[in-house]
Amino acid sequence: MPSPKKSRGRSRPKYSRPLTREKIAAAAIAIVRNEGQAALSMRKVAGLFGVDVAALYRHFRNKDELLAEVGRLASEMLDLEAPTSGTWEDRYFELAEMIRNRIAQHPELGIYGGSSPWATPFFARANGLIAELFCEAGLEGPQLVFATQTVLHLVTSVAQSEVMTQSTSTDLNRAFAETIHDQLSEEVRKAWPSTNARNDWSVDFDALFEFALRSTLGAVAPKSGRSR
Repeated sequence: MPSPKKSRGRSRPKYSRPLTREKIAAAAIAIVRNEGQAALSMRKVAGLFGVDVAALYRHFRNKDELLAEVGRLASEMLDLEAPTSGTWEDRYFELAEMIRNRIAQHPELGIYGGSSPWATPFFARANGLIAELFCEAGLEGPQLVFATQTVLHLVTSVAQSEVMTQSTSTDLNRAFAETIHDQLSEEVRKAWPSTNARNDWSVDFDALFEFALRSTLGAVAPKSGRSR
C-alpha cells in the first residue's frame, strides 16, 4: 500500500483563539507602525493569525472598513492636550506641531477607510482645540469653521505626506519629483529647483510646515481683531 504523499511547503500556523475586530485592527496597526501603510493588506493580517483571509471578512466587509477601525482604535489610544502658555498665535504653532508629531509617531492615525478621515476621536479633539484658539482670537460663525477646518486639513495633509515620503523608496520619490518637474511650463522651470541637483528633489517638510502655518495665520489674524 503506497504511503501518503507529504504536503509540500510549511503548513500555516493555526490561531486557536477566536478572532475579534479589536484583535484584527491591533494587528493591522502593528503592521503599519513597523512596515508602513503600503505593507498593509488583508492577506498579510490573516497570515499573522494563520487563518484564511476569508476569516477576516467575517468581521470586516472590506479593507476600507478595516482601515476605518484602525484609525478609530489608534486615535483612542492617544491624547492631545491644549497648549497653556503664550499668546494664541504661539499656542497655534505649538498645537499644530503637536498634531504633526503625533501623526509622525503613529502613522496608523493617517490611514482611513471610506468614512470621513477626521471622524475619529483624535481628530475631533484636534478640531476642538484649534477652534478654541480661533474663538479666543475673536473669530465666530463661518469664519471660525473655515479657519479651523483649513488648519486641520493643512496640518494633517503635510504630516501625512511626510510619513508617506519617509516610507517610500528614494527612487520613487525622485521619480515623482521629476514627473512634477516635467509638467511645469518652461518659464516656471527656470525658477523651480532642478531635479538633477543633489537633494533638490527632496522636500524640506519643516520649512513647508512653517510656511503653510504662517500663510494661514496671515489670513486669519487680520480678521481676529486680537492679533499682536
